Amino acid sequence: MPERTIAHYHQHAKHYQAQYNSVPAEEVHGDWAHLLAGRTQGQALDVGAGSGRDALWLSTLGWAVTAAEPAQRLRELGEQATGKRVRWVDARLPSLSSLAGPSGGYDLIILSAVWMHLPASERPLALQRLSRLLANTGLLIITLRFGPSDPARPMFPVSTAELNALARDTGLQMQLINTQASHDRLKRADVSWQTALLQHQTEPQA
Repeated sequence: MPERTIAHYHQHAKHYQAQYNSVPAEEVHGDWAHLLAGRTQGQALDVGAGSGRDALWLSTLGWAVTAAEPAQRLRELGEQATGKRVRWVDARLPSLSSLAGPSGGYDLIILSAVWMHLPASERPLALQRLSRLLANTGLLIITLRFGPSDPARPMFPVSTAELNALARDTGLQMQLINTQASHDRLKRADVSWQTALLQHQTEPQA
């Protein structure tokens, strides 16, 4: 992830904390939260955890949550918000090199509003690393943002076709949670989202 982007989130941490927290996690993730029903609440990883909103939500559901956030001030605010309920680490994509996952992998990994910040050249390495961190039966949730970039925090084009191809190359299978792009929860008319579920392949792919 570009240093410029991380520096922007660090410098404007209070703004983004207020923005993220203005919409409840249950609303933001309502299109896939049902996937957690009936699953054992194990180890969860929130990559690019921002204000800690999603990490705190998962912890209230019974998950043991690790939050990875490279922007220092945003991470500090997140730690204040979640207290000891969440373990915070300074780690960034694509390598997440400072993150040591549990021996069996994470049962749930989420990347909410993160993938578009990775240049296309970094995405294969990022997905390979996430695949290694994901438990054999774990769920990897990635949200894809469609809309204009922000010069202060560059956003790179994403597509479901690109993510699906990368998933296959990495030994993962992908399915879209919402086949049609959904509206932006912050009511930005030019921004929409799709959510992808990735899992380890259970059968050889043709």
